[in-house]
Amino acid sequence: MAALLVALAIAAWWFGSGTEKTASADSCGLIAAYGGIFEVPSLVEVNVSDANRAALLKGVHSCVEAKLTADASARYHAMAERLRGPDTSANEQAERNFVEIELAAAIANTDAIVQQRQVARQLVRGWLVVDEIIKRQGAGAVLVESGASAGASHRDEVAAYQKNCTDAGVPVPGSFATDPAWTFREHLGSDTAIYFVRSDWNDSEVWTYKDAASGGFCVALVRRKADRDEQFVGTICTDSSQQKACFFDNVIYDGASTKRISWEDFQKRSFSDLVHPKDGDFCNLCHLGNNPFIVHPGTALGMVVRSMYAAKVPVSQKFEFLGLGDSPSPWTNFDAIDPQGTGGCFSCHGLPQVTSGSKFCAGVIEMAANRTMPPGYWPAKPTDHAPLWPDNHGCFAEELSPLAKYFPSLVKLKSACTGMAEVACPSQ
Repeated sequence: MAALLVALAIAAWWFGSGTEKTASADSCGLIAAYGGIFEVPSLVEVNVSDANRAALLKGVHSCVEAKLTADASARYHAMAERLRGPDTSANEQAERNFVEIELAAAIANTDAIVQQRQVARQLVRGWLVVDEIIKRQGAGAVLVESGASAGASHRDEVAAYQKNCTDAGVPVPGSFATDPAWTFREHLGSDTAIYFVRSDWNDSEVWTYKDAASGGFCVALVRRKADRDEQFVGTICTDSSQQKACFFDNVIYDGASTKRISWEDFQKRSFSDLVHPKDGDFCNLCHLGNNPFIVHPGTALGMVVRSMYAAKVPVSQKFEFLGLGDSPSPWTNFDAIDPQGTGGCFSCHGLPQVTSGSKFCAGVIEMAANRTMPPGYWPAKPTDHAPLWPDNHGCFAEELSPLAKYFPSLVKLKSACTGMAEVACPSQ
């Protein structure tokens, strides 16, 4: 499921953890998001072509193999030996790498490797048909035995998931076409590029939904680009106090797989047609903290979201991903770094104590700090400037001295993001 309001960036899988082997940054340097592939942490979009596709798949393959635990690796290599398809030409080796990535993802079933599978699927999209690759590589039986899924493994859980939402006071809205509670709020216009890695996206609009009985509400963000077929419609619904949240996207089941549908089609659809969040795009890796929305105060989008609730959400609160906490790959939130809200960024934001390497850091914190936060500091279209982020000595560029009151909180945030000890700049 596409994250509703934020550009995806560096992934939680990048550095590895626990019993995983450490993968190099070079081999794990890609993430799939919003219909494209991006380098991390630079956020530069990769222009995929026939000239580089095989090399990119090879890099993803190396990343996936490096991230397997010892037990998973042993099973993976034993099953990979049973593949009988050709792998001598560059294209055949690329196909073999793709199939082995699918195999590894099925065996490991970790967020880290599943996300790399998403990169691989994006790389072959429009190049070859996946079913044909699997057939040529003689991989059908092996993938079935491994438990591989084309992306529809939670299809039977949709009704129960949505019932969990409504039972907890989180609305599951009717279709845009039939439910009068949906209200168009506004086009974001020039604000569109603030929120996304794909800064060339220039068309987005916001809709809201309020449930009269429970007081719960939803915010839907429609994103599109005139010369791009894919359109993204992300919807987040929450109870009146934003303690619980449910996530939806314009993706439906299509046979054994899933497909994204247009905004025009989506408007006519019941939300019961939509996929289970775990068959989507990992919204849980960026939507964290005291509330499920990622918005910048003072922007058009921020003001729309703020208009939907009355009481300020405590910075110490930790919202719950409703009905998504079960294994495998449970969606979990984190406690606040500074639940007392003692200063700087923490005065307003209940930012989560994420694990090191979390995509929340580059995808939310660093982007916000250099685009819209603190409010009123950055111009509407920021020009080149020193990054509002501490260096390895905890220091900031001299030109940022007017923002000195934010420095300690940013140092603490960097510590959470990197897993390194806090370092206070001796000269600031």
